Amino acid sequence: SCGYNRYRMSKFEEFGLYAENMDFLDSGQIITFTDTDGMLMALKPDVTLSIVKNNRHIGNRIIKLYYNENIYRVSPKTRFFKEIMQVGLECLGAVDDACISEVLLLAAESMKVLSDEAKLDVSNLDILTQLFESCGVTRETEEQITMCISSKNAHGLERICRAADLGPARAELLKTLVTTY
Repeated sequence: SCGYNRYRMSKFEEFGLYAENMDFLDSGQIITFTDTDGMLMALKPDVTLSIVKNNRHIGNRIIKLYYNENIYRVSPKTRFFKEIMQVGLECLGAVDDACISEVLLLAAESMKVLSDEAKLDVSNLDILTQLFESCGVTRETEEQITMCISSKNAHGLERICRAADLGPARAELLKTLVTTY
């Protein structure tokens, strides 16, 4: 269990939580109702928002939670509301490299249980941002390089690096992102 505690929540929560965080949710469609006290409530479309709301003041501690909860969302296939089982974990607070490694390991192990052919893709745009800053590239060049990296286009990346006069060492560093997986 790696020290993760089970998080349980009720089927509904105050609608205000979701209204304030609509950009986080896939759909703006939420099942709502007025409670007996006049409070607007919602059938939960997400678990993470509730976890964050209930663990805001954790300071420099680390809180590790996992959940296996039903949520209520519009299905992209049918366009109707569906009850969906959502399984996940959250590691909040003073997260360090050990926490991140642990979460990645748990994700990889979980994927392996589902299929021997499962593939776990991990990305971190901070790496790219720091690399761009260290290379001193323009915003336009950043966009071109990002397109080459996402399409695994090493030749296009080399052409852009030459045009931007980044030099062979920086070009090789950026090329590593295209070939790393």
